[in-house]
Amino acid sequence: MAESTSINIFEILKKELTNLTIKPGEKLEEAEMCERFSVTRPPIRTVFQRLQDIGLLEVVPYKGATATLISLSSVHQIIHLRTAVEAWIIRDFIASSPSMIDLEEMEHNVRLQKLIYQQPIVDEKEFFRLDSALHQFWFDRMNCSGIWQMIQSDLNYERFRMLDFVGTQGYVNIVKDHEKLLDAIRNSRSEDIVPILSVHLNAGLARMGNLIRNDYKEYFTLDEENNEYWVNYNAKLAGLKRK
Repeated sequence: MAESTSINIFEILKKELTNLTIKPGEKLEEAEMCERFSVTRPPIRTVFQRLQDIGLLEVVPYKGATATLISLSSVHQIIHLRTAVEAWIIRDFIASSPSMIDLEEMEHNVRLQKLIYQQPIVDEKEFFRLDSALHQFWFDRMNCSGIWQMIQSDLNYERFRMLDFVGTQGYVNIVKDHEKLLDAIRNSRSEDIVPILSVHLNAGLARMGNLIRNDYKEYFTLDEENNEYWVNYNAKLAGLKRK
């Protein structure tokens, strides 16, 4: 029973840390968690340790636990990795001659994305789910679901994606990129996949741009040594010249 309780608490807090219900840098108090989940301290300590093991919490003895900050360097690297791998997957998917049912399923997903952002209040978590489901589609079709799960397991990157959705609300441009990808798939234009996907996956960094160093700076690990690099990198992505 105690193990089952710990697992349930772990899953709840993992979800809240990943979808930014619990913000990067936010403190989690043992006593508060005990009261919330109606448990004693040992299960909470076990959960905190597990969350630390997967990089979502930093636990300091006698000082408590804090949600880890988002590593911009790690985000940058996973985007490069994902671009290379996913572009290959999509080109293989094109070569497999997707069926009309496959195409309709993807197009239906994109139509739902549009419906989400057209609502007066956007459900960013549902948009996030649909976005992930679309990209997962071609991994699954190419029997590479394990690779997709590996990408999804980078929770630092997942938190960045959610922050991009919440902070910039760039839903229209995200959907336009998805439509470009589907058009290239539908018309077997494999040569267009790399440029479209590269722009699409890097767009989050471009959109966040100055927000990373201003509005959300307390959410990120940003050392001064690399700050100049990120200023130039984001300016390049956004097609801007530094003043």
